[in-house]
Amino acid sequence: MNLEQSDSFKDEIEKNVRHRRGVMISIILCGVLLVFLIGMIFFINYQDSITEKFFLDGKQINAPKDLYKELEGKTYINLKEISSILGYTYTKGEYGKYNENEDSGYMQNDFEIVAVTAEASGYEKYLELTGKATIGQLDVSLKSDNGYCETFKVENPIKFIDGSLYAPLENVPEMFNVAIDWQQYRKKFVSFPSIVMDAQKTIGRLGYKQVSGYYENLRALLYGYAIVGNGADARAKQEYGVISLRDGKEIISIKYDDIKFAQNVREYYITVANGTMGILGEDGSTIISPSEYEDISLLDDENQLYLVKKDSEYGVLNRKGKAIIYAENDEIGFDTSDYTVEPVENEKLLFGKVIPVEKSGKYGLYNIEGDLVLPLNYDDLGYKSTASKSSGNEESTLLIPSSVGINGIVVNLNDFYGIFDVNREELILPCSYSKIYSITKSGKTTYYVDFNGIQMDLKELLRDNLLNNVDEEGNVITEKKNNKETENSINTNTVDNTINNSTIELN
Repeated sequence: MNLEQSDSFKDEIEKNVRHRRGVMISIILCGVLLVFLIGMIFFINYQDSITEKFFLDGKQINAPKDLYKELEGKTYINLKEISSILGYTYTKGEYGKYNENEDSGYMQNDFEIVAVTAEASGYEKYLELTGKATIGQLDVSLKSDNGYCETFKVENPIKFIDGSLYAPLENVPEMFNVAIDWQQYRKKFVSFPSIVMDAQKTIGRLGYKQVSGYYENLRALLYGYAIVGNGADARAKQEYGVISLRDGKEIISIKYDDIKFAQNVREYYITVANGTMGILGEDGSTIISPSEYEDISLLDDENQLYLVKKDSEYGVLNRKGKAIIYAENDEIGFDTSDYTVEPVENEKLLFGKVIPVEKSGKYGLYNIEGDLVLPLNYDDLGYKSTASKSSGNEESTLLIPSSVGINGIVVNLNDFYGIFDVNREELILPCSYSKIYSITKSGKTTYYVDFNGIQMDLKELLRDNLLNNVDEEGNVITEKKNNKETENSINTNTVDNTINNSTIELN
């Protein structure tokens, strides 16, 4: 019998065929499964890559859904929510005031307080440190006094949306001293302590022995700069300079007795061996050379004016170092704490236009060009009320707001009061009035003048005599008059012959 024709042989062939077929099917199935698994991995990775995630110092965190909003093509960050992420305490209301205004708030950590108000052109930082503090392993202190205030300008205002305050994304790093990498699906925050610790490592690698531990100076790290010292011990002279963390280049040579970084203008206030101060720019360029002033501080960023002190007297310099008000005055600015009806943004530059000056007990006003627009003859600025602070009572008044029709300052001469118009740069009401004050009822504030016991509505008085020159937003609506026109513009019948009967001269 032929072996190939036997049943057993045929069974063996069929068995081998089935085995090979099974192996092939297994291989195909494994290949399909492998392709499926690879596809799933790619799909999961892709889904993960397009899933929004938030990170703080490299660790993923859970972020609230309303952390940010997109408005008119710009990203806005919820200040309350970002405060909780970065370790700040958020409080509703205006800083330093006992109110619950939802369109204002402030964020506080161990070193500073950031105060914001919706639709404002900027925000304030108040440096505040109680006791000893550290960041990482670095002991940190303040160079400024507690309560020192810095003003920061914003291009786009803070928004009040759905009961919460939102700040433009571009302002958040400076507000909270944080680095942000904001990509479509990956939002990464680097906290200030991490920035400081990373900078310390970089500074050590660059061969520098000491980094300034003043909190103000550490904030320069946010922009890629470090204020470093020569690491001298008690027997040698401590000297300081500024380096770039990017390339180790010395931006400011290590030769200064002291350096303070002003974050809001990104400038360095330097002190040299003779105790005088100067100002250098962020790139090390000279703004004001150290020469004769023992103290320099920023008076106004927008107009680039600096307050200087020399031999306990004060003056004002412009950014070119030229004195627009010589350091011959007892005080620059005015204490506005008694005047709470109208907020004062800068008590050294009222209405952003005039600088109050006091010398030998007399007050006057300079404009920002350095012209003396109100002589140093006046006994005081503002009217101080003796009435209790309650609704319906007269209130102390320093500034006359745009809602009245002018931007005015109340001045005092021999216990009589007048009004200086900052737009006309002249006294529009002579010091002939016994009172100039405001009364607030049902949330509405009205301003009055008293003459010979007669109370007159200030807004009506100005309007009747064509002295109003601004709209309620403060925009000037009439041209400046000369002194003669202004002096003759007061209707003597309206004010009971105020000018003609007064013994006080119009200055």
